[in-house]
Parts: sequence; structure tokens; C-alpha cells
Amino acid sequence: MKVFDPNLPFYKGNLHAHTTRSDGDLTPEECIQGFKDHGYDFLAITDHRKPFGGYQDDQILVIPAAEYDVNYLSGGPERCFHITGIGLVHDFDQTLMTPQQIVDAIKKQGAFCTLCHPIWSMNTLEDLMTLDGYDAIEIFNTISEVYSGRGYSGQYIDLLASRGIYKLITAVDDCHRYVRDAFKGRIMVQVQDRTWDSIHEALKAKRFYATTGPSIYQIERDGDHVAVDLSPVDHVRFMTNSLYDGERFTYAPEGGTVTHAEYTMKGCDRFVRIEGWDKNGGICWSNLLVR
Repeated sequence: MKVFDPNLPFYKGNLHAHTTRSDGDLTPEECIQGFKDHGYDFLAITDHRKPFGGYQDDQILVIPAAEYDVNYLSGGPERCFHITGIGLVHDFDQTLMTPQQIVDAIKKQGAFCTLCHPIWSMNTLEDLMTLDGYDAIEIFNTISEVYSGRGYSGQYIDLLASRGIYKLITAVDDCHRYVRDAFKGRIMVQVQDRTWDSIHEALKAKRFYATTGPSIYQIERDGDHVAVDLSPVDHVRFMTNSLYDGERFTYAPEGGTVTHAEYTMKGCDRFVRIEGWDKNGGICWSNLLVR
């Protein structure tokens, strides 16, 4: 079974960005132009508690969206919940809402709900296990990486999956400053037309991957056997719930690259997901393939 349709193009998008409407440094017009200049096909402007109504021209689709948050900054270890709603049309008053109520309000509108930067938020595994109904987790968040050193949240995805909780995987910028924190984390989605309905359907169908650089061309699965074709990388990681398996990594020969790798899931593997790491530090991430 091929994960991606060979006849469908990939569209490039970012699902987390801020403007002067909340705490970003660029106006919406400047933000949109910046993503156009970097070849993006779609964008979600997710200003805090201020849904952006959307915009479209012949270059880019801007999807209605917003970010909501609950912050616990006293009375114990600091932590917070930041949650985006993509495709969100109507605002709601989040005052006194719990994180679960925010998720429920987003899903009530049929929007795509993502838990943002859980390692930056200092979320616990229990936090993520008890929060219910969200669609995706940001495996990589650019601003959290370049300004806080906490941009990668893959461990949460693996720990949840090892317990039978499977979430979609996105990479985003969460750009505010537009200096080091923009035009890096993105998703590549297979759609026939650049509309939110088509993108949303493709997200739910897992016809996308996340990346900060490398491209995934195809993933094929035949029972427990998984193969990936991708742009040249230094090595490929097949991440599972197994503690150790020497066959999970495929390294490039000295001075060379890897463009194809394979792995067969073992007895205790409940899932596998794929990471490709290039020599410049760029990473691509597949969604979970559940056994």
C-alpha cells in the first residue's frame, strides 16, 4: 500500500503564525507576503484569541484560525496549554475555560485542533493522555527551538502511541519575530486543489508529512514491512515503541547519502514512524503507521 498518491501534488503550508493583531512583529499583510515570497501555498494566522478571517489569491490560501491558551504559572511547576484551531470561523470567550473545554469548543466548529509545543509548555505525559479529542501534536516548533531550546516534542508522540493514543504530526514555525523563527517548520500536503476543505480532508487521511528541510516522496507498507523514498539525507530513523532494535537506523555510507530505507516491524512494535535527518540539521517526519 502506498501512503501517497503518485498522481497528486504536494502543497507547502505553515499552520502556526502570529502578527501585530496579537504578539507578532509583522502585520497580517507583511506576514502573508513573506510566506508568498518563500513559496508557501497555504498559511494559518493563529493570533492569540483573535481568529483571522481568512484570505485567498492566486498564490496563497490563508485559512481562518486562532490560538487559545491556559497558563499555570503559580502554585506549582510552571506549565501551559496552547491550542490552535485551524478552520475556526467563530470566536469564543475562553475566559475560565479549561484546556479540555477549549478543545471541545474548537472541535464543535469542525476545526482541526492541534496541541502546540508540548515540551516548551512543560506538559506532562498525564496532561496529554487526559486531554481528549485534539487531532495533532506539533513535533517541531521553530520559535520554541531557536529562542528556548525546546522545539522538538517527538517523545510525547512515541509515549502516547506506546499507550495506544495516536495523534497526527505537524511541524510549524509559530513565528513572532520573523528573524530566526520563520519559514522553516512546515507540512507538505497532497491535495488536488488549494482549499481548506481539501487540505482538511488530506490531514485526516494522513496524506501529508512534516519537515524542516528533507522531502518524503513515498512510503509503502506491505503488512509489517515499511519502505520510504526521500530526498538525500544522512540517515533514516524508524521510531517504534521498542527499546532497542539495531535495524531501526539506516546510515549513509561515508561521504554518501540515503534516499531509500526499509524496516520490518518486530514482535512488540505497535507502530512505526519515520524520520529523515540531513547533514544540515533538517528533519522530515512521517505520520504514525499503526500496526
